Amino acid sequence: MKNAGLLKLIAPLLLFVISGCSFSEANNKPLFLLDVDAPTDVKINEPITVDAFLRNKGTGTIQLEHGVNMFTYTLSDEKGKAIDHGTENSIVNGIGISTSIKSGGSYSYDSGENVSSPQNVLELKTPGTYTLVVRAKFRAQIDGQWQDVELTSALASLTAK
Repeated sequence: MKNAGLLKLIAPLLLFVISGCSFSEANNKPLFLLDVDAPTDVKINEPITVDAFLRNKGTGTIQLEHGVNMFTYTLSDEKGKAIDHGTENSIVNGIGISTSIKSGGSYSYDSGENVSSPQNVLELKTPGTYTLVVRAKFRAQIDGQWQDVELTSALASLTAK
């Protein structure tokens, strides 16, 4: 009897948590994919441009809202220590952007006209192998509800010589 009462109390909470954290459609297909285009071999002391793209893998158009720092870039050395590449403490225009991505479409803001200090231009000072991770942070309207979304890209390897 106690278990049945506890189940009645927990079941709605579990349903809320599962549906609130899911960014998948009914067929369990992810709604978003974060793609990164980065060179694998780079020269030290020369700027490189890394492009990040948010792809809509869903079946409908999705509304988005984000700030100018929608994508953030983290470079780590061979020991896993994050490398300061000059964008961690930069000043950016604090504007909000509203846009939409059609089904199958992609979106990037890194080269937008309002980006006064490009966050996707990186420079390595020391030879070695580095790992790059890109994070995307935005709000998306999913099934009529605005939800905060944070995505992390797959790891990319860069070799600086």
